[in-house]
Amino acid sequence: MFQGLILLLYIFAFAAGCMALVLSVVFHLRENLEWTKYLLLFESSLLAVIGLNVFIVFMRVFASEFVKMLFTYIIEPVIIADIAFLIVFIPYFISWIFAIPWRTPFALISYILSGVYIVLRVLDLVLPTITMFGPISAVIFILSLFLALSLPMRNLKDITNHLARIMAKVVLIVTLSMIPLLIITLMFPFLLDILYAAFYLAFNVIMIVFLFIYFRKMPQNAHQEITLEDAKAYRITEREYSVILLIKEGYTNKEIAEELTISVNTVNNHVANIFSKTNVRSRIDLLNLLQKEG
Repeated sequence: MFQGLILLLYIFAFAAGCMALVLSVVFHLRENLEWTKYLLLFESSLLAVIGLNVFIVFMRVFASEFVKMLFTYIIEPVIIADIAFLIVFIPYFISWIFAIPWRTPFALISYILSGVYIVLRVLDLVLPTITMFGPISAVIFILSLFLALSLPMRNLKDITNHLARIMAKVVLIVTLSMIPLLIITLMFPFLLDILYAAFYLAFNVIMIVFLFIYFRKMPQNAHQEITLEDAKAYRITEREYSVILLIKEGYTNKEIAEELTISVNTVNNHVANIFSKTNVRSRIDLLNLLQKEG
């Protein structure tokens, strides 16, 4: 009965994830922005985690002990690797949006959390009698989300897109709501699967609502390409315009520096000047603004 409930939650989460991925693909094709590729990568990775969990729980309910053990040792490492990737990728993506250099200590903390998560999950896999490794790894996962969300929360008032600002707040609330569940799972580790399933379901529902609202409000005409004339309306120089074009291609500040053969600090200064002139605080807001002007 209990495993059946977990399976049902994961199936709902998987269905919501499929819908969120489809909407994200439509969003990417409609907007044709480079950053939406990151969104597709994130949604695909998250959906893979949910789908594999559905399979594992299904095996627990219907398969024999041998088959159950076999598939656990085959699939669990894939899930572990996927979540470890998300622990690093989510803060990286958010740092890209807000043009914050991906370097220590921010990057280092993400890699350390990812490594610790892998160790804990492997220990949980090879030492199933010790029930604390699973809940502690869940703490690490939620902690990584707090790390990622610390960037938009510090800059929340500067996010010019009202819908994006609301979404950031809702994601934070959902993440904070996981804390009581985490405390409970530390005392009752068998509830860990419910925690993960509930979080995945809630997050995908948030994505679906966000994208549906966005589609309702978006203009019917496709965005035009950013031109130098559009940029000059904001007193943007030709060098700054070349930085904008590379931002549109999804380049990080370091990659822009290498492409233009200038220092990373110079790129940081260019990005700061561009943000100041256009009165935005994120790359996404910048691209949306200039494309609308086009």
